[in-house]
Amino acid sequence: MSILPLVFFCFTWQIPPVITHLVKDRFGRPLSREVPVRLRPVFEDFHLLRMGGDYEYPRHRHTNHEVILVESGPYRCELNGSELELRHGEALIIKPGDWHQDHLRNGQRHYVVHFRLETTGAGQAPPLFLPEVHPSRQIVGGNHIANAALLDELKLEAEAQKDHAGAIQDCLLEAFFWRLVRALDPKALSSQIRRLHREEATREALMLAIDRLSEGPASIGVLAAAMNMSVRKLNTICHAFLRRTPARALLEARLQRAEDLIRYQGLSIKEASDSLGFANPFHFSRIYRRLRGSSPSILKRQQRRTAPS
Repeated sequence: MSILPLVFFCFTWQIPPVITHLVKDRFGRPLSREVPVRLRPVFEDFHLLRMGGDYEYPRHRHTNHEVILVESGPYRCELNGSELELRHGEALIIKPGDWHQDHLRNGQRHYVVHFRLETTGAGQAPPLFLPEVHPSRQIVGGNHIANAALLDELKLEAEAQKDHAGAIQDCLLEAFFWRLVRALDPKALSSQIRRLHREEATREALMLAIDRLSEGPASIGVLAAAMNMSVRKLNTICHAFLRRTPARALLEARLQRAEDLIRYQGLSIKEASDSLGFANPFHFSRIYRRLRGSSPSILKRQQRRTAPS
């Protein structure tokens, strides 16, 4: 019997490096520290009403705001002497001082949210509707039942009773509230609320124009032309909405874009400064250090630490 020698083969496997490509799409506001909308809803309570029979709820007067969102209808009520009917997905915003009576019917199901309106600064909250608005114009037409997910989250926060639940509830309510207000007929809203909308639209247009011009050097005149307004008016709205000059806003937007190019797309400081139209890397570094308080080289170190090995 022959014994065959044992031969061991040693293989060295070379594992190919994993190449990761990081893409960062930015969808937020291009600038920070803008003046927020001064009006906000503050959550009080919420319930889901399910009817197992018919019932006439007594006529009552509201001391604060209420939203009724119909999940299974129709929902019928009297509001300030007018009979209203809401279908599935429609909502009704009841304002303080309204006289209201529900005509509740078997199988009906709807959400009810109570809240008050406050301002983030001094003064009273403006009215939501015009004083003479007809009750039918307080109906939010369309299907808004998808927003019931926000109300379900309100319920979860109430049940969990964890830290910061109230703050989270206010945030959820704010999204719910402004989505409904957006769907209302603007002609039914008070002049103060319409002005808020115009100011928000102007603010968004301003930040979008600044963001678009951040890919290279742009003058205040170019920004004013993009906003279709005079340089004087541009200065006014920049100070009102962004608390800074147009030139500072443009410069900070360019620095933000440079940070993204260096940190997330792997460009060198020279490549980023050239791409955005700075005179040279030293000019870019000097401006960056003055506004950010540190050298842009820290961005390259952060990029190297987060890069896949």
